[in-house]
Order: sequence, then C-alpha cells, then structure tokens
Amino acid sequence: MAIHNNFHLLRLFAAMLVLYSHAHSLRKLHEPLFLDRLPLGPLGVYIFFSISGFLIYKSYRSDPNVLRFLAKRALRLWPGLTVVIALSAVILGPFVSSLGTAEYFAHPLFALYFWNLALFPIYHLPGSFESLPYPGVVNGSIWSLAIEVAMYLTIPLALIVMRVGGWVYLAMFVAFGVLHFTWVWVDPTMLVFWGSDLRQVPMCGIFFAAGAAIAAFRLERHFTPNVLLLAAVALFCSPVNNTSFHLVLWIALPILVIGTGMSTSPVGNWLAARGDFSYGTYLYAFPIQQLLMLLWPEQSLAAYIAWTTVLVLGCAWLSWHLIEQPAQNLKPRRAAA
Repeated sequence: MAIHNNFHLLRLFAAMLVLYSHAHSLRKLHEPLFLDRLPLGPLGVYIFFSISGFLIYKSYRSDPNVLRFLAKRALRLWPGLTVVIALSAVILGPFVSSLGTAEYFAHPLFALYFWNLALFPIYHLPGSFESLPYPGVVNGSIWSLAIEVAMYLTIPLALIVMRVGGWVYLAMFVAFGVLHFTWVWVDPTMLVFWGSDLRQVPMCGIFFAAGAAIAAFRLERHFTPNVLLLAAVALFCSPVNNTSFHLVLWIALPILVIGTGMSTSPVGNWLAARGDFSYGTYLYAFPIQQLLMLLWPEQSLAAYIAWTTVLVLGCAWLSWHLIEQPAQNLKPRRAAA
C-alpha cells in the first residue's frame, strides 16, 4: 500500500516529540506539556498509534491474508529492534558498565536483556548508567512495542473472526474510554502482564482504535480543511479539566493526524524520497541520550538536544538503509491477478 508523504513526516515528528520530552526527564527537568496538560512524550506515542491504526487497517484490507500480514508486521518491527538490542547489549553495555567485561557478560541481566526481542521489556543491563539522574535504564522507549503488536493482532481478528471491523473498533474506542473512567484514572496501581503496564492498553489503544475506525468507515474523505480547523479549535479550546480534555483529545487528535497525513508537502515529499527514519529515531534516541548524559553531563540542554538529534538521525539513517529497508524488500507480495 502506498503511503501518503506526510505520514513519514508526522511519524518522524512524533519520534522527535518523544526525544525532546526525554531530554528533559533524563535530566530531571520539568517536562514540557502540550496545552499545559499532556507531556510531549505520550503525545508523540499517541500520534504513532493513531497513524498505525489507520495505515495498518488499510494495509490489511488491501491484502487480506493473515500470514502475509503477520510477515509484513514482523519484517517491519523485528529487524531494527534486533539490531538495537544487540548493539546495546554487546557494545554499549560493556562500554558504560561499572563491571569488568567478563563479569558483565556473565551477569544474568545480560542474557535477560534479549527478552526484549520477545517484547518483554527489560530496561537494565549489568552496571550500566548507574550514576545518571535516571539510573540504570538503557532504553526506556521499548515499552510501547508490545502494546503496538497487541493492537496489530486485533485487525485480522476483527476482520476475519468477527467480520465487522469498523464496528469492532468503534466498540473498542468506547470500551477503552470507559476503562479510563473506571480504572486508568481511578486506580494508580500498575497491573503488569508480560512486563507491561496494562493501563497503557486503553491509553494507547484508544488512538489505534480511532485510526482503524476512521479507515474502516473511510471517514478521511470528509477531513476537509474546515474539518481539520474545527478539530484544532476544539482541541486548543478544550476545557481545562482532565476528563473533558481527553474526551476532545481522543477524537480531535486522530482527525488532525490522519487529515494532515493524507496531504502532501514539499518537506514530506523530500523526506519520503529518502526513507522512513521514524522507527530508528524512536529506537536509538533513549540509549544515545543516556550515553551523552554519561560522557558530557555538564552540557547545556540546548547542546544536549542538538547533539542527540544529530546522532540519533544518523543512526536512524543507517538503520533504515542497512537494516529496515532491506527487510522491507523481503515482504511477501500479493500475487498479480
């Protein structure tokens, strides 16, 4: 399925929001907030999930074969993830660890770190980053991948088993909203399954469901400039209280993201011609930020963000051209009629 150019741009923008937010939290600074209510990191993740729901649903509808669907998703996710996990464990970890090399590789945490390839989030490597303001964590961004894959799997389930994809996602949207009111905002206790806080399922999944529902009912046809303007006004003028703000956010953000993604722009055209660097940016930002904090702790915030951006985009460029794009070329194709 061809991707509209601005989706490349929006996904990279979302990854940079996460990077910018982490630049503050990793230095124990107050994180900037969107409209004084939502940290930029979660905002970036919600943009990712909105786009994924929309594009992945359309991808399956264009080629409704479960095995090819799973192969495509695996080839998009695991090659880049495998390399960043291996590089972190084998190269970065020994370099930043307080342990000796032999002790590092013999430590149980070293082998345990590769559970990340099974989407079981393991954040620590032996003796790594112990002196930093955010101690021990090598890659704090990988938690979202398990939630993302769980959402992917709902698409063939909804379309094959239930055969009513759009209505399933509307029901999911409502159910996830109800869970916010009855659980997520009521009980601060983490409910952990497979290393993930299950509260993140409704928090992120509601945006995936919104994107998939938009695709299922082809609502993007109605996303005129006037509709996008109305969604933006509703979001920026939403009431201050948490409940009202999120009610507007759940609807307005996917509309704005998908409506913008369906358009084209010179920057989007330029970026689309060079590759999709969003996933690599998301994967490499956190460990590079931690490494820079270790090597250059006295740098200013501006210098920290600038150097991080340059190094991360360089790694993302290499990841795309050496790992991700070659893996994309292995995707199974639908046979010509």
